[in-house]
Amino acid sequence: MFRASKSWAGAFLATAVVGGLTTMVIPSQSQAAGADEAAATVIAGGLKNPRDVSVQADGSVLVAEAGSGPATACTTPGSQCMGLTGSIYRVKGSVKGRVVTGLPSKMIVRADGSNVIAGANHADSAGSGTYRVTYSLSGTADSRTALGTGAKPLGTLAIAKGKVLGDLTTHESSQNPDGGEVLANPQRSVKVGTDFLATDAAGNTLLRVTPDGTVKTEFVFPKNGDAESVPTGLVKGADGAYYIADMSGIRKGQGRIWRWVPGSDPKVFTTGLTGAIDLAVRPDGDLVALSYATGDTTSQPNTGALTRINKTTGALTPISTGTTLNLPTGLDIDSAGAMYVTNNSLTTNGQLLKFPAS
Repeated sequence: MFRASKSWAGAFLATAVVGGLTTMVIPSQSQAAGADEAAATVIAGGLKNPRDVSVQADGSVLVAEAGSGPATACTTPGSQCMGLTGSIYRVKGSVKGRVVTGLPSKMIVRADGSNVIAGANHADSAGSGTYRVTYSLSGTADSRTALGTGAKPLGTLAIAKGKVLGDLTTHESSQNPDGGEVLANPQRSVKVGTDFLATDAAGNTLLRVTPDGTVKTEFVFPKNGDAESVPTGLVKGADGAYYIADMSGIRKGQGRIWRWVPGSDPKVFTTGLTGAIDLAVRPDGDLVALSYATGDTTSQPNTGALTRINKTTGALTPISTGTTLNLPTGLDIDSAGAMYVTNNSLTTNGQLLKFPAS
């Protein structure tokens, strides 16, 4: 049964799955498959727990792969094990492949013996052939330390195989901004001048990282009834405001999109989504939301959805994808309006899909 807790948010967003729940396919938010269904092209396959996808200024596409945990899986229920199997996958025209390997990848073994993965969750170019990574964790500063030195980047914003830019986990562990259970699970980040903004799905916060590594709480997302907010996707809109996806515990139709202008209080821009895990901006300024799931946590459907959000009114319009999307977690849109989505994201045979502009 669903419980509104930060433990749920942490474990869920490590892999976007709730342990112990059965999986089933139910109709998605989008229209049923038909003649108008957007046809997806598989750009890449065999991805290891792919998370977010990001289109870069040069037109290349990056996928953060959380990896597959340790080389030899740990099996003891309740245990956590470290590996260096995370990667950054890059597509530039016809050239594709991993440009960074050996990133930290944490395997969490659940009570039933199945496992979930935390690791690289979002990646962007940092210039000069380097990459900036937001790492998930689903843990605390102490639990990370217990995993050894290889785990240090987890729960941080860092240069891949380089400097930690901001330790989001230490901030949550020392400050606990929402006053609930101490648990960190960073998701997405965007550059804002010389600073960065990042969402912490388990901490229920939007955080700011300054150039000297200081982490500050911009605001705490309130609960939606008895459901934790679970902030995930983060994007700067065409209007200069920032938009944040709020999963609200995957309660059907209760997902919220927040609009925030720095210096003012955040406001709910629209609601009515289910399991909104990522956001992107179309060339015309409208938003597109990616739903990891389209039912509530008691049914745990596999089918995801894409939904267009009017930039002025917040009105929702389904984008037809039929049942193509299976546990998707990442979305971005290129300058021509084509949509890139990471699919089958809870496996080591994940995909990067491309949908034509709609």
